[in-house]
Amino acid sequence: MAGVEEMIAQAEKSLGLGEPNYIQSWYPGLSGNFAWCNAAITYWAWHSGNQKAVTWGGYYAYTVAHAQRFKDLGQWHVDLAGIRRGDIVFFDWGLSNSIAAIDHVGIVTSVSGGTVYTIEGNTSDRCLRRVRDASTIAGYGRPNYLSAPKPPAPAPAPAAKYVPFPGTSWFSMGRKSPVVAAMHNRLVAVGCDRYETSANKDVIGTGDVASYTAWQRKCGFTGDDAKWPPGKETWDRLHVPK
Repeated sequence: MAGVEEMIAQAEKSLGLGEPNYIQSWYPGLSGNFAWCNAAITYWAWHSGNQKAVTWGGYYAYTVAHAQRFKDLGQWHVDLAGIRRGDIVFFDWGLSNSIAAIDHVGIVTSVSGGTVYTIEGNTSDRCLRRVRDASTIAGYGRPNYLSAPKPPAPAPAPAAKYVPFPGTSWFSMGRKSPVVAAMHNRLVAVGCDRYETSANKDVIGTGDVASYTAWQRKCGFTGDDAKWPPGKETWDRLHVPK
């Protein structure tokens, strides 16, 4: 059945895509290396069976028109209050909530407090995961998916098996903890070993910074989004044991 998970799964297939690309070739009525962030949303919708929910059976390459249609149908929400997985999120780099000023669009994969995790086409000329906040979010449209998004996932079962995300401020250089040693071991296990030594592996050092940055890149994050300190999404995926 078409729904949120199918839409996001289709978006994940495009991660790393550059340009020119198959989304631009597929989109009807346009040609060449055109701006394709909203065409990507349209492509994912049609190829996941969600075109009626996301584009109402049509095609959108223009972000302003797509956002306006959500508003006209009563499916538009300003800023990020209530935003959730599967929502179509629109951005204004000028930091307004004006639909007419919208510059860019993506799909929400998860939310943690005021942090919104997305997949976006045509960001740095590629399809990438991004981390956003309220400052650039003009609003979002909520498609009427046939199947609802999965509820926010608890810590991987059993819940007590893994260390919960301790918050970004916890990751200060020189902190000593058995959690740091457990993180060290997991980073090595997932192929992100950038350590010069395993001595004092229970103390946060430059090797942890380099290795965790490699892990965040492996998870699809780039640029500043991949840099230290760890984020909740990548921490939860690392499965640091208690």
